[in-house]
Amino acid sequence: MVVIPEDQRTLAALTHLSGLAGYIIPFGGALVPIIIWVVKSDSPLISTIAKQALWLNILGFILGGLLAVVGFFLALTVILIPVVVLLALGLSVALIGLPIVGAIKAWDGQYYKYPVVGLSV
Repeated sequence: MVVIPEDQRTLAALTHLSGLAGYIIPFGGALVPIIIWVVKSDSPLISTIAKQALWLNILGFILGGLLAVVGFFLALTVILIPVVVLLALGLSVALIGLPIVGAIKAWDGQYYKYPVVGLSV
């Protein structure tokens, strides 16, 4: 288990939450983690968390687009509309919940590795 030093916990938590900036600023979900990654390239821990936040947003963008296309065809069959709704809800919960869980873990000093796109320090 990787322990986050006391002086880097706040920045680590904010870095996890930086991926949520896309809900406030257009393209902020990608730009803010990239800026943190470049500025804090001297800190392997913070830059790795920024990479995770960036990859989570890229994966969410790709899956969201794929879900829109597949969802269109599934919605043509009225019986599969609930499947589209459940998939969209699951993706939304993951894209909002994972950064929050990561921030809470970082605040407690634990390194959180995202499922699927998580990187090791």
